Order: sequence, then structure tokens, then C-alpha cells
Amino acid sequence: MRTRRKRTVLLAITSATHHGFYRGASRYAIQHHWHVVADTIYASMVPIGWKGDGILSFVGYWEELANYVKSADVPAVEISSVRQDLGLPYVGEDNEAIGRLASEHLLERNFKSFAWAPFWDDQVNEERYLGFSRSLQAAGYECLRLIPVSNRKAASHSRHLNWTLRRCSLIRAIRALHHPVGIFCYNDYVATDIMDACIEAGIRIPQEVAVIGVDNDPILCECAQVPLTSVRHDLEGMAYQAAALLDRLMEGQAAPRVPERIAPKGVITRKSTDVLAIEHPEVAKASRYIQANFVRKDLSVSSVVEACNLSRRFLEKAFRNELDRSILAEIQRVRMNHACTLLESTESAIATVAMKSGFGNLNHFFRVFRTHNKMTPRAFRLANKSAA
Repeated sequence: MRTRRKRTVLLAITSATHHGFYRGASRYAIQHHWHVVADTIYASMVPIGWKGDGILSFVGYWEELANYVKSADVPAVEISSVRQDLGLPYVGEDNEAIGRLASEHLLERNFKSFAWAPFWDDQVNEERYLGFSRSLQAAGYECLRLIPVSNRKAASHSRHLNWTLRRCSLIRAIRALHHPVGIFCYNDYVATDIMDACIEAGIRIPQEVAVIGVDNDPILCECAQVPLTSVRHDLEGMAYQAAALLDRLMEGQAAPRVPERIAPKGVITRKSTDVLAIEHPEVAKASRYIQANFVRKDLSVSSVVEACNLSRRFLEKAFRNELDRSILAEIQRVRMNHACTLLESTESAIATVAMKSGFGNLNHFFRVFRTHNKMTPRAFRLANKSAA
């Protein structure tokens, strides 16, 4: 049996690229015994004269690198659909699915006013907006568009931006929205910009404005003044599949006619959307009580009703009118969200996760988890193990 020659592959990736791309590419390289050349990442220089078997790239808007990759006389695959204009084979993100996840997350929190915050006007921004707005339209709601953070055409001529004027315009636009409002942002950078504008203007997050980004970048999401909720974009999966495609091209196979799109892996909920947009005062009071007491094993519909000093029939009817779900369903929703967060972010035993989420009976926890997530807690943890 003939042993395949060791491949030499250039990672033509900008230094600002998310670490998920590095992890996906390196995982494939290790499994398939590639020799990886990472000069572009560490030297931030185009490696003129480099010789090898293939290029795995994410060039962003570094035009010199884009031109180099296009002109290289070896197979090349671009990670993501950001630069479809290059004419290279690529593995992209499912941007419409990203938008749908964001809309479902905000709809679950009972928002009825929505806005979209783009980075600039391009196809990826438009796809995410369409996924978000179409999902909202199906639920009977509209979506307003805020001004882009940047203008690509202007940026190509000048690196200067009148930050103060743009911030003032952005604050005026956010104030003009009907509050409470859920704002979906192109990525985590745009989301933190929106949150900074709200904080500067004295607009409360998430009570008046709830903000959700994309990428789940830990530096931006965890270090923001208000920790940021984000769609968990499967960057590692994109890079891994892009490397697999490059391997096939280096074997002489043809590129697929339709590029592969990688689905997002869910939403990581943090404080920026950790709220229910509720107008009914008694439902709001009951919801706050559930949020404060969901870890108690004895929390029940009866205890919520008693704490609010109302009749059960009245409160159940108010819950269904306001949230389109029962009091029990809301208790389970809050507990499930907390359990999913613990499964994703900790190594705690599943029995511990159940206890910390308010479930006194492990079998009951498994039944409810399967109903909500269509899989076991262990399967959920494995599916969401690598933070992208």
C-alpha cells in the first residue's frame, strides 16, 4: 500500500481571525499529517515565493493577501462566505440560520419591537438580516435597520472615521426605537458598539434594549460592561470542513458547484438579553419571582401564585395572554436555560447540573431535558463542547 506524501499547507489567515478557525484547521491537519506553514499569521506578511501543496485562507479585507491567494498556482479554499468575490472555492456560514436563531431567542423573551445593526452593506450582512427579518415577519413583527458601523467604500479610501458624529447619530436612532426593543447585531464587535452607545445615553440593558451578537468571542462577550449574548457560530467546524475540501482539491477532485454552509451551534445567553419584555405588571412580578427562585426544588405553580397574592386562574390566563405559555412552562424554560448554560460552560456532573437548575429528581430532569432539547444532557454537552 502506497503511503501518501505529507502535504505542506499554508494558513493564509489574518492575525485578527477568531481562534475557532485555528482550532478547526489544526485539528484536521493533525488527523491527516499535514505540515502547516503559519508565516502569514505570525509575521503578518504575504509570503511571496512560498512553495507548497495548497492554501487554506481567511483573507478578510487584506487585499494584498487576497491577490496572492488568487494568483497562487496551488489549490486554495477560503473559510467563510465573506469574500465570495474572490472566485475561490469556500466553505461558508449559514447566515440565514444565524439570523433565525437570533429572532427565536428574542421572541422567546417576548419582545415585540426589533432592530438590525449591520457592520456594513454586503451579502453576508444582508443574509443575516433576511434570516432575522423573515423569521420575525412569520411571527407577525417588523424589523427596523440601524446605520452601519462602517462604510466599506469609504473605508477603502480613508481609514478615518468621525467617531463622535456617528455615535451621536446612533444614540438618536436607538432612542427613536420603541422600547423595549431587541437588537440583533452583525457580530460581537457591532453589538458591543451598540451597548456602549446605550450606556453612554443612559439606556438600560437589557430592560430597555436587549442586544445579541454573533461569534461568541470570549474577549468581547465576557469583558463587555454588560456581558453579551451571542449566536455561537461554528467557526471551528467551518475551518475543519474547509480543510477537508482543500484535501480533496489537492487530490485532484473538482470543487463542489454549491458551497457547503455550516449551521450555527445555538445561542449563549448572557446578561444583555437575560430579561422578559413584559407589559403586564402581575406577569412581570411572577416572572421576577421565578427568576429569583428557580433553583429551589419546591418552586411550583402554587408557590408562584401565592407569592403574587393572586388567584391561580387569573395568573394562568395572564401568562398565556402575555407570553403564550403557562406558568409551569416558564419555570421549566428558565431551569432549562440555566442547565444548558452549565452543561456548556462547566464540567460539573449532570446530577450537579440538575440540582443547580432546580431539579430534585434526576429522572425528571432527563425527561424534561429530552422534551425541550430533543437529546440527552450528555449528548447536548458533547455537541456543544468546543466553544467557537
